[in-house]
Amino acid sequence: MGGQVAKIRANHHRLLLDCRSQDRIVQSESFALAWELASKTQKIIALSYLTTISPTSLKFWVSDVLSLGALDQLNMLILRQIASYNRVKNYSRMSKQELINSIEAKGVKFDTTNRLRIVTKSSRRDAFNFNSLRDTPATNQHS
Repeated sequence: MGGQVAKIRANHHRLLLDCRSQDRIVQSESFALAWELASKTQKIIALSYLTTISPTSLKFWVSDVLSLGALDQLNMLILRQIASYNRVKNYSRMSKQELINSIEAKGVKFDTTNRLRIVTKSSRRDAFNFNSLRDTPATNQHS
């Protein structure tokens, strides 16, 4: 009986963490912007993710909806996050149009080759791509 209780507790804890993660997504500016840009069908899909408590799917939904829009449709907060991620210098002092120009000059584009939809020309890596780390052989320097 103790094993069943441990499984119930673990499952309940996982559900709680998923709820918290989903709440952070829903409270974000990105979600608010995606909801404004979304079509009726896209909103129905988002609501299904919300009712099934699927934070990963909801995060991808936000990325998908935002990727369909152009940079000029994004608000300053999102543009600054993109600029920060792509190491645009002095992005906090720029106007919206300057930000867009700088982001485009860095080669950032919305792409359909990965789930995050934000890809730079140089690396083609995203937060979920750890293969490049695994492919390098581990060397033991203390042998």
